[in-house]
Amino acid sequence: MKKSMNKVNKMPKRTYKRVNLGKYIVADPYICHGKPTFKGTRKMVHCLIEAFESGFSIDELVDEAELPRAAIVEAIELAAKAVKKYYSVPYPKPKPIEEVIKEEAASSGGVTAGDKG
Repeated sequence: MKKSMNKVNKMPKRTYKRVNLGKYIVADPYICHGKPTFKGTRKMVHCLIEAFESGFSIDELVDEAELPRAAIVEAIELAAKAVKKYYSVPYPKPKPIEEVIKEEAASSGGVTAGDKG
């Protein structure tokens, strides 16, 4: 089976697919370079999130962007999920107390808090 080739650089052609990120939001590589937009528009989600962050209320965004309220809420929820997923730093797992005592003893030359009396 032959792959179709791009005549310019002899690379196989790739087909990029649209990804639905919700009921109202889509990432399509052929629209706004794949940045998330509201379906059927070129309105980028990040622009709406920036407006919300700068102080616009949801009602103001509904009026300004001419989008359904549910679409605005979905965009805010998507942003919240992205922050949680990509920017959360897990809390380190606590060490057993015996290990902490040994480390303290080793760093203080064998003297523990109970021995300083």
